[in-house]
Amino acid sequence: MNMKKNVIRGSLDSLIITDKKPAKTWEEAYPIGNGSKGAMIFGGTDKETICLNDDTLWSGYPMDVFKGEGLVSLDRAKSMLREGKYVEADKEISNNFTCYATQAYMPIGNLMIDFISANGNFHKYKRSLNLENAVYSSEYIREDVQYKSVAFASYPANAIVYRIEATKNGEDANCLFVQVRFESSLYSKTYTDGNVLCLEGECPVTANQNILITDRKTLYFDEPEKRGMRFVARAEVKTDGTIVNKYNHNILKIDAATYIEIRITDATSFNGYQKHPFVEGKDYREECRKLQQAISSMDYSQLLQDHIKDYTSYFNRVTIDLGSDRRSKLPTAERLLHYAKGQSDKALLALLFNFGHYLTISASRTNSEPMNLQGIWNRHFSAPWHSNYTLNINAEMNYFPTLAVNLTEMYQPFLHMIEELSKAGEETAKRLYGADGWCCHHNTDLWRHTAPVCGDALYSFWNASGGWLCNHLMEYYEYTLDKEYLKEKVYPIMQGAVKFYLSQLKTQDGYRIIFPSTSPENLFVCESGESSVSETTEMTMAIVRELFKNYVKVCEILGENDDVLKQVKNEIPLLMPTKIGTDGRILEWYGEQKEKSIHHRHISHLYSLHPGHAITPEGTPELFEACKKVLAVRGDGGTGWSLAWKSNCYARLRDGDHVLKLLNLQLAPQEPIYSIRMNGGGTYPNLFCAHPPFQIDGNFGMLNAIAEMFLQSDTDTIHIIPALPSDFKNVAIKGLRAKGNRTVSIKVHDGQLVYCKIQGTLPQKIMANGKDVTQRFTPVSNGWVMTVT
Repeated sequence: MNMKKNVIRGSLDSLIITDKKPAKTWEEAYPIGNGSKGAMIFGGTDKETICLNDDTLWSGYPMDVFKGEGLVSLDRAKSMLREGKYVEADKEISNNFTCYATQAYMPIGNLMIDFISANGNFHKYKRSLNLENAVYSSEYIREDVQYKSVAFASYPANAIVYRIEATKNGEDANCLFVQVRFESSLYSKTYTDGNVLCLEGECPVTANQNILITDRKTLYFDEPEKRGMRFVARAEVKTDGTIVNKYNHNILKIDAATYIEIRITDATSFNGYQKHPFVEGKDYREECRKLQQAISSMDYSQLLQDHIKDYTSYFNRVTIDLGSDRRSKLPTAERLLHYAKGQSDKALLALLFNFGHYLTISASRTNSEPMNLQGIWNRHFSAPWHSNYTLNINAEMNYFPTLAVNLTEMYQPFLHMIEELSKAGEETAKRLYGADGWCCHHNTDLWRHTAPVCGDALYSFWNASGGWLCNHLMEYYEYTLDKEYLKEKVYPIMQGAVKFYLSQLKTQDGYRIIFPSTSPENLFVCESGESSVSETTEMTMAIVRELFKNYVKVCEILGENDDVLKQVKNEIPLLMPTKIGTDGRILEWYGEQKEKSIHHRHISHLYSLHPGHAITPEGTPELFEACKKVLAVRGDGGTGWSLAWKSNCYARLRDGDHVLKLLNLQLAPQEPIYSIRMNGGGTYPNLFCAHPPFQIDGNFGMLNAIAEMFLQSDTDTIHIIPALPSDFKNVAIKGLRAKGNRTVSIKVHDGQLVYCKIQGTLPQKIMANGKDVTQRFTPVSNGWVMTVT
């Protein structure tokens, strides 16, 4: 069967985000990025705003984050727990065990383009973000002059390119009169270097979420060892107009131009997580100058062509078609409103899928930093939660879909961060726990903070993130079968984490448990009040069970037989299993404690269902049913990422209709205003996920949920359409990745699977809609194709 007839790119309304007016707020602007450099484009007609980010621009520097009493405090808390004093143990850890906070991700600032000659009303306005080629564009007419702008973030050129041109009656019109300037909330200065406008500045040495002050005396210091990250951004202007320096050479004025092109490069003094960015920083000025000079003589069309060629080589790996109701001419915000009112829009979920795919390629590339809470796009000097890496779900969710949507290269920054955390976490394990190996807690930053941050044990005292991250290493191996990576990276990093957890085990009621622990950000009710600290928790034990079993697998694959392996094999049968309470739900804490918030946004105790793989309908039917009851009681509400996590859990429960219900809730239009809430969810006009506020993890969680409706896998078994919603009658999807280094393409017609192709080795078992169809696959030149009967 010809795949070109069975799997197509999809309709235009699944590939383009549009609006008929300029953005008034950041949540309406459109994101572009090349992994390390990001921009938000507003599309203004009187004033264009381009918000700029660099993934290495953070406050602070490598510093000793430890304070408090460490192991002494932890021992006191353990004694209190043995006496049933949960509230006291919680307070002890909160007050005396935690350390300093993480640092914050900072914005470079805004490049402002003021249109001096912008007089009169404009009409026929349109702006769009094309997900198929990663190009932003806008156009409008004013006084019979047509203005068109294009912007893209090029990975090959390592630059952001913006171009605007004017025509009248099909001829070039020299009516562009603009001023180009920089704005920044950081301590900075602006100057010109010929036709280049430069912004040079410095980050504060500490993050403060409550103030926005650029006074150097308040947040900045003179001593070199107390100074923070430095940066420079260079905006080179190319035009056929006249360029004039204005206002003490901090503004470039362009007169009588038919086109203006701005090529933006930047660099920071970041030189590695262990090096002081001021004292040991790299020559950021020279780096940025070289970047700018390298592309200065390049033709614009070549820059655009190179960008599109690079981007599409990744984006085209996966295509999805869910049908179309031809909504491409409607602004995306209107489509969200109509969809929320029940109007059919078959391509909207495909658009959401493609947007998540686009964001991954745009925010996580080779040699970039991993995606943080906002990917790479942040406008705040004091961002919510410092826009850091939250490791109790959010950073992991950013990378839930990356391997499944065939973007293994984009997984590299995450792997690199895990490796660095394993090194930084050795000191944390030793100083706070007196343990070998390594550990980290619920937050980290550019400087690879691994200690518990200051504040309540509710969120800070959770040392299971190291184990969870190791399980991501195993996922990477299972998808790629890269044995060299397994040996050189996964094995030593995983061994270090295993050593730490072995040191934290104790025996209670006949089981071995990690003592004590919390269930991220949730409280239970006890006799003397409320506490987050329990003897152990299901999530912590689920992570350790999975880690230990993975370590055994790794050793078997590599032929290793070390002393750690022997200890692990002895411990696995003794580890506390998942417990079910009297109401049929999986227990979140050690005992049957009552949760303070029955509808809490976290569903940590379902880790073994998702993202883990230990709970399945075939292998653990009782636990499978207990997961259903947990979700039924938790309810369908929650923040954006919470809705996404629940969507993934329902996909694992093979309930496609409930997956779709939650995705629809997440697609509810959210007002583009800044707010912080612990419920609500929704989607902003630019398709960014609303926590609210904006957090990018929800976008990736939804992308993964959509992917898992069509394909789930382990190294031995592939599940085809395991959670297909009943409304999805006709589907074509090509290029999804399955474990075992396999690629899968499918077609569904009238709700039935009519085509499936597997490229790579045939797995031991292939399930379609819950039925074994392994024997229906026959070999072809480059894989296996299902025989339709």
